Amino acid sequence: MRAPKALRTGTRIFFATVIGILLAGPLIFLIAGSLMSVAQVDAATPQFIPNSLHFDDYINGWNLVLTARSFLNSVIFVVFAVGIQWALCISGGLAITKMRFRGRTAITSMFAISLFIPIITTVIPVFIVTNSFGLIDTYPGLIIPIAAQTGFGTLLFRQYIVTMPHELFDAARMDGAGWWLLLRRLVIPLARPATAAYLAISVITAWNMYLWPLLAANAPHVETLSEIVAQIGEGDSFGYSVTTPQLYAATVITIVPMVMAFLLVQPAFARGLLVGSGVE
Repeated sequence: MRAPKALRTGTRIFFATVIGILLAGPLIFLIAGSLMSVAQVDAATPQFIPNSLHFDDYINGWNLVLTARSFLNSVIFVVFAVGIQWALCISGGLAITKMRFRGRTAITSMFAISLFIPIITTVIPVFIVTNSFGLIDTYPGLIIPIAAQTGFGTLLFRQYIVTMPHELFDAARMDGAGWWLLLRRLVIPLARPATAAYLAISVITAWNMYLWPLLAANAPHVETLSEIVAQIGEGDSFGYSVTTPQLYAATVITIVPMVMAFLLVQPAFARGLLVGSGVE
């Protein structure tokens, strides 16, 4: 005998809430620690609830993360890297889905294979090539290698574009529309759910990226936010001791904007991933 619908719904909500709290545990602990006193954070017994709220650490944390234009550098990096990558991915998805040319299947397979190559194995060759062009400690050197990582995005847009009726493209082609016009007038407007899913993943990934900015952008004028937070964690990189609550507050400042942005686009993100999978 099946359980009542209300009981099944309540059970799902309960387990989803518990799992959500567990997944959000580190962030909750980080926010709580940023509001604690130094003595409470450094206590031998872990503390989870602040005895009193100390918001002054957020002022210090804000001053720390704004050091050396880091916030602006991160915004420039994310906007240009993700923007160029999106343009390459959506146009590539259109090409391997609707265009007819020899080797299309092989190219699609290469995009899929690239997803199984660990990023860490490509860092050194990419660094050597970037350095040979004299692009280390420059915005192009920071942005271009990341913008060129198009495997996931191209396959994501391919999966979405393949669901678009061929008749739309055939009719547009008969009316004289070129592929560039099809991309601008047909694919981009119809692929908004896929774009939302892609942006939700790519923006958060680029914002939190640490390894490549650490190698390619060590000069103060191009340092990103993740590098500054890592320096804060070293304790004395700013000429004075940084307390643990200040480090927590600085970290919260860097990640909360991305968490809020993801929550805002979460419905579109879910729709974009489900389209083309047969589950909607």
